[in-house]
Amino acid sequence: MQQTTEKTALPPGAPRYSDVCFSSRWERPRDANDTLETFNAAKSFHATYLNWVYTTNPHFIRKADSLGYKLQVALTPTLHDLPLGSTNSDQGRVLNTKGEKVTAPWMKGWNNWWGCVNSPAFQATYFAHIEAALKAGAHGFQVDDPAMGFLLQRNKWEDICYCEFCKKKADSLGVQPPAIQEFSVREFHRKMKRKAAAMAGRDVPFSCNNFEGDWELFPFSEFDFGVAEIPERRANPEFIYATIREARRLGKAQVFTFSNERDWLVQKMIAATYACGGNMLVPWDVWQGGGKERYFGKAQQYAPIYGFIRAISPWLDGYEDAFYANSQDENRYMDAHSLPISFEKYRRQFHAFARAKPREGNAPVVVHLIDWHVLMEPFNLSLNEKRFFGQGIASIELLTPV
Repeated sequence: MQQTTEKTALPPGAPRYSDVCFSSRWERPRDANDTLETFNAAKSFHATYLNWVYTTNPHFIRKADSLGYKLQVALTPTLHDLPLGSTNSDQGRVLNTKGEKVTAPWMKGWNNWWGCVNSPAFQATYFAHIEAALKAGAHGFQVDDPAMGFLLQRNKWEDICYCEFCKKKADSLGVQPPAIQEFSVREFHRKMKRKAAAMAGRDVPFSCNNFEGDWELFPFSEFDFGVAEIPERRANPEFIYATIREARRLGKAQVFTFSNERDWLVQKMIAATYACGGNMLVPWDVWQGGGKERYFGKAQQYAPIYGFIRAISPWLDGYEDAFYANSQDENRYMDAHSLPISFEKYRRQFHAFARAKPREGNAPVVVHLIDWHVLMEPFNLSLNEKRFFGQGIASIELLTPV
Protein backbone atom coordinates (compact mmCIF):
# COMPACT_ATOMS: atom_id res chain seq x y z
CA MET A 1 0.00 0.00 0.00
CA GLN A 2 2.91 2.38 0.64
CA GLN A 3 3.92 1.92 -3.01
CA THR A 4 0.50 2.78 -4.42
CA THR A 5 -0.27 5.64 -2.02
CA GLU A 6 0.33 9.05 -3.55
CA LYS A 7 1.95 11.90 -1.67
CA THR A 8 -0.31 14.93 -1.47
CA ALA A 9 1.08 18.41 -0.92
CA LEU A 10 -1.36 20.36 1.20
CA PRO A 11 -1.93 23.93 0.00
CA PRO A 12 0.22 26.49 1.87
CA GLY A 13 -1.38 27.43 5.17
CA ALA A 14 -4.05 24.73 5.08
CA PRO A 15 -4.71 22.83 8.32
CA ARG A 16 -2.53 19.80 8.95
CA TYR A 17 -4.25 16.44 9.21
CA SER A 18 -3.82 16.59 13.01
CA ASP A 19 -4.98 20.20 13.48
CA VAL A 20 -8.05 20.80 15.61
CA CYS A 21 -10.00 23.57 13.91
CA PHE A 22 -12.14 25.79 16.10
CA SER A 23 -14.43 28.66 15.13
CA SER A 24 -15.55 31.43 17.40
CA ARG A 25 -17.52 33.35 14.80
CA TRP A 26 -17.15 36.50 16.88
CA GLU A 27 -14.99 37.41 19.84
CA ARG A 28 -16.54 36.07 23.00
CA PRO A 29 -17.79 37.28 25.38
CA ARG A 30 -19.73 39.57 23.06
CA ASP A 31 -21.26 41.58 25.91
CA ALA A 32 -21.66 41.55 29.67
CA ASN A 33 -24.37 38.87 29.47
CA ASP A 34 -22.29 36.44 27.38
CA THR A 35 -21.00 33.57 29.55
CA LEU A 36 -18.78 32.17 26.77
CA GLU A 37 -15.10 32.99 26.25
CA THR A 38 -13.28 32.17 23.03
CA PHE A 39 -9.84 31.17 24.24
CA ASN A 40 -10.99 29.13 27.24
CA ALA A 41 -13.36 27.21 24.98
CA ALA A 42 -10.66 26.67 22.34
CA LYS A 43 -8.30 25.29 24.97
CA SER A 44 -10.95 22.93 26.37
CA PHE A 45 -11.29 21.28 22.93
CA HIS A 46 -7.49 21.07 22.30
CA ALA A 47 -7.75 23.55 19.40
CA THR A 48 -4.72 24.49 17.28
CA TYR A 49 -6.29 26.54 14.46
CA LEU A 50 -8.93 29.28 14.82
CA ASN A 51 -11.05 29.45 11.67
CA TRP A 52 -13.65 31.86 10.33
CA VAL A 53 -13.60 34.65 12.95
CA TYR A 54 -15.25 38.00 12.21
CA THR A 55 -12.87 40.46 13.82
CA THR A 56 -10.53 43.36 13.12
CA ASN A 57 -9.59 43.76 16.80
CA PRO A 58 -5.77 43.74 16.92
CA HIS A 59 -5.77 42.82 20.63
CA PHE A 60 -7.81 39.68 19.95
CA ILE A 61 -5.67 38.71 16.95
CA ARG A 62 -2.42 39.28 18.83
CA LYS A 63 -3.66 37.21 21.75
CA ALA A 64 -4.51 34.33 19.43
CA ASP A 65 -1.05 34.58 17.90
CA SER A 66 0.65 34.72 21.31
CA LEU A 67 -1.19 31.55 22.37
CA GLY A 68 0.13 29.71 19.31
CA TYR A 69 -3.11 29.61 17.32
CA LYS A 70 -3.24 30.12 13.60
CA LEU A 71 -6.10 32.58 13.09
CA GLN A 72 -8.30 33.01 10.03
CA VAL A 73 -10.05 36.35 9.82
CA ALA A 74 -13.37 36.28 7.94
CA LEU A 75 -14.06 38.51 4.93
CA THR A 76 -17.46 39.09 3.33
CA PRO A 77 -19.13 41.20 0.60
CA THR A 78 -20.72 43.26 3.40
CA LEU A 79 -17.59 44.55 5.16
CA HIS A 80 -18.17 47.84 6.97
CA ASP A 81 -16.87 51.06 5.49
CA LEU A 82 -13.62 52.76 6.43
CA PRO A 83 -12.40 53.77 8.89
CA LEU A 84 -12.22 50.41 10.65
CA GLY A 85 -14.83 50.27 13.37
CA SER A 86 -17.55 51.90 11.28
CA THR A 87 -20.97 50.24 11.44
CA ASN A 88 -22.02 51.43 7.97
CA SER A 89 -21.97 49.42 4.74
CA ASP A 90 -22.62 52.17 2.23
CA GLN A 91 -19.50 53.07 0.24
CA GLY A 92 -18.72 51.34 -3.06
CA ARG A 93 -21.79 49.13 -3.02
CA VAL A 94 -23.53 47.12 -5.75
CA LEU A 95 -26.38 48.99 -7.45
CA ASN A 96 -29.39 47.64 -9.34
CA THR A 97 -30.96 49.19 -12.45
CA LYS A 98 -32.76 51.75 -10.25
CA GLY A 99 -29.49 52.84 -8.65
CA GLU A 100 -30.43 51.23 -5.33
CA LYS A 101 -28.01 49.40 -3.04
CA VAL A 102 -28.84 45.70 -2.75
CA THR A 103 -28.34 42.80 -0.37
CA ALA A 104 -29.04 39.07 -0.14
CA PRO A 105 -32.61 37.94 0.64
CA TRP A 106 -31.71 36.66 4.11
CA MET A 107 -30.11 40.02 4.97
CA LYS A 108 -33.14 42.18 4.22
CA GLY A 109 -33.54 44.84 6.89
CA TRP A 110 -29.96 44.58 8.16
CA ASN A 111 -28.59 47.47 6.03
CA ASN A 112 -25.66 45.24 5.13
CA TRP A 113 -25.33 46.31 1.50
CA TRP A 114 -23.08 44.21 -0.72
CA GLY A 115 -19.86 45.71 -2.01
CA CYS A 116 -18.98 46.02 -5.70
CA VAL A 117 -15.68 44.39 -6.68
CA ASN A 118 -15.10 47.06 -9.35
CA SER A 119 -15.47 49.96 -6.93
CA PRO A 120 -12.17 51.52 -5.70
CA ALA A 121 -13.91 52.40 -2.42
CA PHE A 122 -14.90 48.80 -1.71
CA GLN A 123 -11.52 47.47 -2.84
CA ALA A 124 -9.89 49.88 -0.37
CA THR A 125 -12.25 48.74 2.40
CA TYR A 126 -11.61 45.05 1.70
CA PHE A 127 -7.84 45.40 1.64
CA ALA A 128 -7.83 47.60 4.75
CA HIS A 129 -9.38 44.69 6.65
CA ILE A 130 -6.73 42.34 5.23
CA GLU A 131 -3.91 44.73 6.06
CA ALA A 132 -5.07 45.33 9.64
CA ALA A 133 -5.46 41.59 10.27
CA LEU A 134 -2.02 40.70 8.87
CA LYS A 135 -0.30 43.47 10.85
CA ALA A 136 -1.86 42.10 14.03
CA GLY A 137 -0.64 38.56 13.29
CA ALA A 138 -3.46 36.83 11.41
CA HIS A 139 -2.43 33.71 9.49
CA GLY A 140 -4.97 33.85 6.66
CA PHE A 141 -8.54 34.56 5.62
CA GLN A 142 -11.88 32.82 5.19
CA VAL A 143 -14.12 34.38 2.52
CA ASP A 144 -17.83 33.91 3.05
CA ASP A 145 -20.09 34.23 -0.01
CA PRO A 146 -17.02 34.28 -2.30
CA ALA A 147 -19.08 34.84 -5.47
CA MET A 148 -19.63 38.36 -4.11
CA GLY A 149 -22.17 40.42 -6.10
CA PHE A 150 -22.25 37.77 -8.82
CA LEU A 151 -24.15 35.54 -6.37
CA LEU A 152 -27.05 38.01 -6.40
CA GLN A 153 -27.08 37.93 -10.19
CA ARG A 154 -26.59 34.17 -10.59
CA ASN A 155 -29.50 33.40 -8.27
CA LYS A 156 -31.65 36.01 -10.04
CA TRP A 157 -32.10 38.00 -6.86
CA GLU A 158 -30.94 41.25 -8.47
CA ASP A 159 -29.94 42.65 -11.87
CA ILE A 160 -26.52 44.17 -11.13
CA CYS A 161 -24.28 46.15 -11.14
CA TYR A 162 -24.97 49.62 -12.49
CA CYS A 163 -22.50 51.67 -10.46
CA GLU A 164 -20.33 54.10 -12.44
CA PHE A 165 -17.32 51.78 -12.34
CA CYS A 166 -19.14 48.71 -13.65
CA LYS A 167 -20.81 50.75 -16.41
CA LYS A 168 -17.47 52.25 -17.46
CA LYS A 169 -15.76 48.84 -17.50
CA ALA A 170 -18.64 47.26 -19.42
CA ASP A 171 -18.68 50.12 -21.96
CA SER A 172 -14.96 49.64 -22.62
CA LEU A 173 -15.67 46.00 -23.50
CA GLY A 174 -18.83 46.70 -25.50
CA VAL A 175 -21.08 44.66 -23.20
CA GLN A 176 -23.75 45.27 -20.56
CA PRO A 177 -22.76 45.49 -16.86
CA PRO A 178 -24.15 42.04 -15.87
CA ALA A 179 -21.79 40.42 -18.39
CA ILE A 180 -18.66 41.55 -16.54
CA GLN A 181 -19.59 40.43 -13.03
CA GLU A 182 -18.19 36.89 -13.07
CA PHE A 183 -14.71 37.65 -14.38
CA SER A 184 -14.59 40.82 -12.26
CA VAL A 185 -15.03 38.71 -9.12
CA ARG A 186 -12.23 36.40 -10.23
CA GLU A 187 -9.95 39.40 -10.88
CA PHE A 188 -10.84 40.82 -7.47
CA HIS A 189 -9.90 37.68 -5.52
CA ARG A 190 -6.63 37.23 -7.40
CA LYS A 191 -5.73 40.88 -6.84
CA MET A 192 -6.45 40.70 -3.11
CA LYS A 193 -4.40 37.54 -2.70
CA ARG A 194 -1.43 39.08 -4.54
CA LYS A 195 -1.60 42.21 -2.41
CA ALA A 196 -1.84 40.20 0.80
CA ALA A 197 1.20 38.08 -0.14
CA ALA A 198 3.21 41.18 -1.11
CA MET A 199 2.41 42.85 2.18
CA ALA A 200 3.06 39.77 4.35
CA GLY A 201 6.14 38.58 2.43
CA ARG A 202 4.71 35.05 2.32
CA ASP A 203 1.91 33.02 0.83
CA VAL A 204 -1.26 34.02 2.65
CA PRO A 205 -3.87 31.22 2.65
CA PHE A 206 -7.39 32.11 1.55
CA SER A 207 -10.23 29.65 2.04
CA CYS A 208 -13.92 29.95 1.22
CA ASN A 209 -17.25 28.56 2.27
CA ASN A 210 -17.71 25.81 -0.34
CA PHE A 211 -21.02 24.32 0.80
CA GLU A 212 -20.98 20.48 1.00
CA GLY A 213 -17.31 20.50 -0.06
CA ASP A 214 -18.15 21.45 -3.65
CA TRP A 215 -15.27 22.74 -5.83
CA GLU A 216 -17.05 23.11 -9.17
CA LEU A 217 -19.18 26.15 -8.39
CA PHE A 218 -17.66 29.54 -9.21
CA PRO A 219 -15.33 30.83 -7.77
CA PHE A 220 -14.33 28.07 -5.30
CA SER A 221 -11.32 26.98 -7.39
CA GLU A 222 -9.62 30.31 -6.67
CA PHE A 223 -9.14 29.33 -3.01
CA ASP A 224 -6.62 27.13 -1.21
CA PHE A 225 -9.05 25.18 0.92
CA GLY A 226 -12.69 25.04 1.87
CA VAL A 227 -14.54 25.42 5.18
CA ALA A 228 -18.00 24.09 4.48
CA GLU A 229 -21.25 23.17 6.17
CA ILE A 230 -22.37 19.57 5.71
CA PRO A 231 -26.16 19.06 5.72
CA GLU A 232 -27.57 16.02 7.48
CA ARG A 233 -28.46 14.33 4.17
CA ARG A 234 -24.69 14.13 3.45
CA ALA A 235 -23.76 12.87 6.91
CA ASN A 236 -22.28 9.52 5.94
CA PRO A 237 -18.72 8.17 5.60
CA GLU A 238 -19.02 7.36 1.89
CA PHE A 239 -19.77 10.99 1.04
CA ILE A 240 -17.00 12.29 3.30
CA TYR A 241 -14.47 9.89 1.77
CA ALA A 242 -15.39 10.73 -1.83
CA THR A 243 -15.49 14.49 -1.19
CA ILE A 244 -12.08 14.62 0.45
CA ARG A 245 -10.56 12.43 -2.28
CA GLU A 246 -11.86 14.88 -4.88
CA ALA A 247 -10.42 17.81 -2.94
CA ARG A 248 -7.02 16.08 -2.88
CA ARG A 249 -7.22 15.40 -6.61
CA LEU A 250 -7.66 19.13 -7.15
CA GLY A 251 -4.80 20.00 -4.80
CA LYS A 252 -7.18 21.40 -2.17
CA ALA A 253 -7.78 20.78 1.53
CA GLN A 254 -11.19 20.49 3.13
CA VAL A 255 -12.56 21.48 6.52
CA PHE A 256 -16.17 20.61 7.35
CA THR A 257 -18.58 21.91 9.96
CA PHE A 258 -21.51 19.86 11.18
CA SER A 259 -24.00 20.10 14.02
CA ASN A 260 -26.86 17.85 15.00
CA GLU A 261 -28.99 17.15 18.05
CA ARG A 262 -27.74 13.55 17.96
CA ASP A 263 -24.34 13.70 19.65
CA TRP A 264 -23.33 10.26 18.48
CA LEU A 265 -23.77 11.28 14.83
CA VAL A 266 -21.58 14.36 15.30
CA GLN A 267 -18.93 12.22 17.01
CA LYS A 268 -18.91 9.75 14.12
CA MET A 269 -18.71 12.58 11.58
CA ILE A 270 -15.65 13.98 13.36
CA ALA A 271 -13.99 10.55 13.35
CA ALA A 272 -14.80 9.85 9.69
CA THR A 273 -13.54 13.23 8.52
CA TYR A 274 -10.14 12.80 10.16
CA ALA A 275 -9.97 9.17 9.00
CA CYS A 276 -10.32 10.45 5.42
CA GLY A 277 -7.68 13.18 5.73
CA GLY A 278 -9.92 16.16 6.41
CA ASN A 279 -10.67 18.34 9.43
CA MET A 280 -13.94 18.89 11.26
CA LEU A 281 -14.58 22.19 13.01
CA VAL A 282 -15.25 21.76 16.69
CA PRO A 283 -19.07 21.86 17.00
CA TRP A 284 -19.09 25.12 18.98
CA ASP A 285 -20.58 28.40 17.74
CA VAL A 286 -21.67 26.76 14.48
CA TRP A 287 -24.56 27.56 12.17
CA GLN A 288 -27.51 25.16 12.22
CA GLY A 289 -29.81 26.66 9.60
CA GLY A 290 -33.58 26.71 9.71
CA GLY A 291 -33.63 29.75 11.97
CA LYS A 292 -32.19 27.81 14.91
CA GLU A 293 -29.81 29.33 17.44
CA ARG A 294 -26.10 28.67 16.95
CA TYR A 295 -24.94 25.33 18.35
CA PHE A 296 -22.49 25.18 21.27
CA GLY A 297 -21.38 21.62 21.95
CA LYS A 298 -20.00 20.74 25.38
CA ALA A 299 -16.37 19.77 25.94
CA GLN A 300 -17.40 16.52 27.66
CA GLN A 301 -19.20 15.51 24.45
CA TYR A 302 -16.39 16.11 21.97
CA ALA A 303 -13.09 16.99 23.67
CA PRO A 304 -12.12 13.29 24.12
CA ILE A 305 -12.22 12.81 20.34
CA TYR A 306 -10.22 15.96 19.63
CA GLY A 307 -7.76 15.06 22.40
CA PHE A 308 -7.34 11.68 20.69
CA ILE A 309 -6.67 13.44 17.37
CA ARG A 310 -3.89 15.50 18.95
CA ALA A 311 -2.49 12.41 20.70
CA ILE A 312 -2.24 10.39 17.47
CA SER A 313 -0.83 13.24 15.37
CA PRO A 314 2.20 11.06 14.38
CA TRP A 315 -0.28 8.64 12.77
CA LEU A 316 -2.15 11.42 10.94
CA ASP A 317 0.42 13.89 9.59
CA GLY A 318 2.22 12.61 6.51
CA TYR A 319 -0.26 9.77 5.96
CA GLU A 320 -2.32 9.52 2.79
CA ASP A 321 -5.29 7.51 1.53
CA ALA A 322 -4.29 3.90 0.83
CA PHE A 323 -7.49 1.84 0.87
CA TYR A 324 -11.12 1.99 1.95
CA ALA A 325 -13.37 -0.95 2.75
CA ASN A 326 -16.71 -1.38 4.44
CA SER A 327 -18.70 -4.35 5.63
CA GLN A 328 -21.39 -3.71 3.03
CA ASP A 329 -19.08 -4.40 0.05
CA GLU A 330 -20.41 -7.10 -2.24
CA ASN A 331 -17.80 -9.83 -1.73
CA ARG A 332 -19.67 -12.43 -3.80
CA TYR A 333 -18.29 -10.84 -6.97
CA MET A 334 -14.71 -10.19 -5.89
CA ASP A 335 -11.78 -12.06 -4.43
CA ALA A 336 -11.87 -10.59 -0.96
CA HIS A 337 -8.72 -12.48 0.06
CA SER A 338 -6.64 -10.43 -2.38
CA LEU A 339 -7.74 -7.13 -0.84
CA PRO A 340 -5.63 -5.47 1.83
CA ILE A 341 -8.61 -5.34 4.18
CA SER A 342 -11.87 -7.26 4.14
CA PHE A 343 -14.70 -8.03 6.50
CA GLU A 344 -15.58 -11.60 7.39
CA LYS A 345 -19.24 -11.21 6.49
CA TYR A 346 -21.86 -8.64 5.70
CA ARG A 347 -22.74 -6.31 8.53
CA ARG A 348 -24.25 -2.88 8.56
CA GLN A 349 -22.00 0.14 8.68
CA PHE A 350 -18.47 -0.95 9.65
CA HIS A 351 -15.83 1.14 7.87
CA ALA A 352 -12.05 0.78 7.56
CA PHE A 353 -9.90 3.60 6.20
CA ALA A 354 -6.27 2.58 5.62
CA ARG A 355 -3.64 5.33 5.44
CA ALA A 356 0.07 4.94 4.75
CA LYS A 357 3.19 7.04 4.25
CA PRO A 358 3.94 7.08 0.51
CA ARG A 359 7.12 5.15 -0.42
CA GLU A 360 8.04 4.57 3.22
CA GLY A 361 7.83 0.80 3.37
CA ASN A 362 8.90 0.49 7.00
CA ALA A 363 6.57 3.13 8.43
CA PRO A 364 3.52 1.85 10.31
CA VAL A 365 0.27 1.62 8.36
CA VAL A 366 -2.78 3.08 10.09
CA VAL A 367 -6.30 1.67 9.77
CA HIS A 368 -9.07 3.89 11.14
CA LEU A 369 -12.06 1.80 12.22
CA ILE A 370 -15.48 3.38 12.57
CA ASP A 371 -18.74 1.66 13.52
CA TRP A 372 -21.46 3.88 12.06
CA HIS A 373 -24.32 1.84 13.47
CA VAL A 374 -26.15 3.20 16.52
CA LEU A 375 -26.22 -0.19 18.25
CA MET A 376 -22.56 -1.17 18.02
CA GLU A 377 -21.59 -4.82 18.03
CA PRO A 378 -18.43 -6.94 17.53
CA PHE A 379 -17.07 -7.55 14.04
CA ASN A 380 -14.19 -9.45 12.43
CA LEU A 381 -11.64 -7.82 10.14
CA SER A 382 -9.12 -9.61 7.90
CA LEU A 383 -5.76 -8.06 6.98
CA ASN A 384 -3.77 -9.35 4.00
CA GLU A 385 -0.27 -9.23 5.47
CA LYS A 386 1.64 -9.09 2.17
CA ARG A 387 -0.32 -6.02 1.12
CA PHE A 388 0.97 -4.24 4.23
CA PHE A 389 4.62 -5.34 4.54
CA GLY A 390 6.82 -7.67 2.53
CA GLN A 391 7.77 -9.69 5.63
CA GLY A 392 4.25 -9.69 7.01
CA ILE A 393 2.75 -7.81 9.95
CA ALA A 394 4.99 -7.93 13.04
CA SER A 395 2.58 -6.33 15.48
CA ILE A 396 -0.76 -4.61 15.78
CA GLU A 397 -1.67 -1.93 18.30
CA LEU A 398 -5.24 -0.78 18.92
CA LEU A 399 -5.66 2.88 19.94
CA THR A 400 -9.00 4.25 21.12
CA PRO A 401 -10.19 7.60 22.51
CA VAL A 402 -10.40 7.88 26.31
